[in-house]
Amino acid sequence: MASTRDFKQRIRSVKNTQQITRAMKLVAASKVRRCQERIENARPYSDKISELVNSLSLHVDQDAHPLLKTDTDDQKALLIVISSDRGLCGGYNTNLLREGMQFLQEREAENKETLITVVGNKGREFLSRRNYTFKDEFPDVYGRIDFSLAETLSDLLVQSFLDNEVGEVYLLTTEFKSVISQQPTITRLLPLSPPVPDGINEEGEPVVSDYIFEPSLEEVLIDILPKHINAQVYRALLDAEASEFGSRMIAMDNASRNAEEMIGTLTLQMNRVRQASITTELLEVVSGADALAG
Repeated sequence: MASTRDFKQRIRSVKNTQQITRAMKLVAASKVRRCQERIENARPYSDKISELVNSLSLHVDQDAHPLLKTDTDDQKALLIVISSDRGLCGGYNTNLLREGMQFLQEREAENKETLITVVGNKGREFLSRRNYTFKDEFPDVYGRIDFSLAETLSDLLVQSFLDNEVGEVYLLTTEFKSVISQQPTITRLLPLSPPVPDGINEEGEPVVSDYIFEPSLEEVLIDILPKHINAQVYRALLDAEASEFGSRMIAMDNASRNAEEMIGTLTLQMNRVRQASITTELLEVVSGADALAG
């Protein structure tokens, strides 16, 4: 049976752990606020440039730019997996990689090959243990998510698409909705989705707005398409970063609460052991006194 000293050591250990989890929660809370501000600043640009590319693609043929081709016969795809470098962030990596494994297994069942580019150590470790190999790796990006990383990733995936190495490019990230809500998502980045008309007329026919472009529609599209890819990859990275810090903040808050409950439970058990010890000592004293009196 554990002694009072044993319980004191365990309580001290749990308190030390609680101090660490509380500090990690505060750090994560501070960082998730900054990440949320970066996402809120990036999303309007990302949404608007996506809308603009969609509108422009309505007015041109697929031959106007290689990134617009949709009639590729290549069944090979490239999956960009954006995970974290560290753990202690609840189910963030688990939910993300479960979504990724489902995607990979579905393609394997259809005999379609998938190349993988991984961002973050956790995704690399998880997939490596399952004998997956990587086209490119970007480990140790924790705290270094910036636009230059997005440009590097964009250049690699665009080059793979233009070289006909792959016929599709997908992004696996976690969409940040709020501190307590993050959703793993897989979105197709290339080829671009079919354009959506600007509206529908009374006869039910699609309506396309007519604009005058300077110097020309094709030149504008050629200039803006790479920016569109950069913006979408950057947004995915920011979503992943904010989701990681949000998950870590919630996980550390839960850990701190659990530590508080454990301290209360251990303290109660320690008091019971101490009370039993005192009772035993009193009984021994009383027994000894009775024996002397007899």
